[in-house]
Amino acid sequence: MSRRSACNHGHVSTDDDFPANVPDGQRARPRLVVWQDELNSSPGHRAIALMDYIRRIGYVFQANVAQYNALVARMQDPSFALPILGVNNSRAHDDLLSEAERLLHNILMALSTRIDQQRAFVRRHFDEDTILMGEYVAKVKADFGGYAPSLFLRDLRNYLTHHRLPVAQSRQTFSNQGFSVTFTLVRQQLQEWPGWKGDARAWLAAQGEQIEIVPVVDGYARIAGAFDKWLYDRVGRKYAAEIRAYNEEAEAFNREWARVFGM
Repeated sequence: MSRRSACNHGHVSTDDDFPANVPDGQRARPRLVVWQDELNSSPGHRAIALMDYIRRIGYVFQANVAQYNALVARMQDPSFALPILGVNNSRAHDDLLSEAERLLHNILMALSTRIDQQRAFVRRHFDEDTILMGEYVAKVKADFGGYAPSLFLRDLRNYLTHHRLPVAQSRQTFSNQGFSVTFTLVRQQLQEWPGWKGDARAWLAAQGEQIEIVPVVDGYARIAGAFDKWLYDRVGRKYAAEIRAYNEEAEAFNREWARVFGM
């Protein structure tokens, strides 16, 4: 069914409200309004709305990651990158690092938002479903608990929000095979902040002087994307019968809509 908003009418006309010479199509239109309202208030429509919300929560995070990666990808083009990285073009390089920090800031904010919004969403709608809640908690632990940098990224968000911008640098690599650019953070300056929690601090201490932040973000984004798809599909399985009934009814509605309006 197309996403037409339901109409709110105080009175819905019936066939008896129309003169005998009114065409059948015009008589059917008020009935379509009632039918549409019933569809929009059905359990299947509600289930699809829940699934759409899961996808939107994930989109906010993934779209920010995609913007960051687009900048990284553009920097792999020597014709674009080399003029910026030249020693006599410090302003352009500073602007590049400012943009990299802006995009990283947006990723970290969206990462935190995704976690908090999704947790609240699941509790709000599925708190009484002990099976689904158990699966959700176990999968969070299995998927994200097994990715060591995840706690670092969450603490990095607090570092950026409450302490200072992380010291971003670019790193260029030249070889016989080509040219590449990535962004790094300076470990020593990060460690000066006392707010790192135990596991995040231990992970940070085990890194080299330059932390390649791009693969760390990408690794988390892949896990989050797979997790969000699992949750989307899991809610779909929970309401499979309701969604199937809604889709069948929506197809019938759309056929009648097309007939009445000559589409």
